[in-house]
Amino acid sequence: MVAEAGGGNRRFQALAALCILLAGCAATPPGALPKVAKSYHSMPEALLPLTPASVSTTLPEYQHELAGLLHAANPGLVYEGPPPNPLRAVVVVRAEIDALGEARRLELYRAPGYAPWLETLVEQTVRQAEPFPRPSLKLLNGARSVVFTETWLFDYQGRFRLRTLAQRQAEPLDEDEEDLP
Repeated sequence: MVAEAGGGNRRFQALAALCILLAGCAATPPGALPKVAKSYHSMPEALLPLTPASVSTTLPEYQHELAGLLHAANPGLVYEGPPPNPLRAVVVVRAEIDALGEARRLELYRAPGYAPWLETLVEQTVRQAEPFPRPSLKLLNGARSVVFTETWLFDYQGRFRLRTLAQRQAEPLDEDEEDLP
């Protein structure tokens, strides 16, 4: 009886060795592995490339940096020079930028009710400029994000300039000047 158990054990060991041998023969050589296109959507977030960190150490510096990026990302929508007088609209947004430089929340504080499309335009200008530089650790100061308000100043052609980068507003036209051709 013991001899049979030992024989069964030997058969099992031989069968296991044969499976290992066959599996080794069926293995594809390392150079012959199929090429898989890298997709950022399928990679874990930790492996994604990070945006560069900002060198700004204060919130006004960081806000100024982001305003410059928003203008650069939307060149056809930004007017040059001082804001016109009168402005078409003023839109104020509370922005939250997380530690990775993504706009996590945009809360509308002030917008004209007669032009709801301006709200959409503001959000599009932000999304066009993303991702933003990551806030510095000093700026985050242990928080998960930085929060600030920004103001979009719109002219009558639908172009904007951010208050952070705006010059002093133009003087209003005299009543006599309005009638000039």
